[in-house]
Amino acid sequence: MDFDAWNVDLRTLSAFHSTGFRIAVEGDPLQPMGVFPSHFPEGLSAVDQACLLRCGMKAIKKAALNAAHHSDSLAS
Repeated sequence: MDFDAWNVDLRTLSAFHSTGFRIAVEGDPLQPMGVFPSHFPEGLSAVDQACLLRCGMKAIKKAALNAAHHSDSLAS
């Protein structure tokens, strides 16, 4: 499984993995107040579930940092 196959939508504060797994965050994507995972793939071990969740949160953080950097560049 490719743990890095994520599509992030910062408008909805969600990330979607190619397996159908989804993460939604509440609040600031860099410091979320809540994290809501759903649609874990069937048969996935607890370790792989944790890895998928961790990688998804990294993808959200990376997208948020890139968006912040991009908007800072436009303001300059």
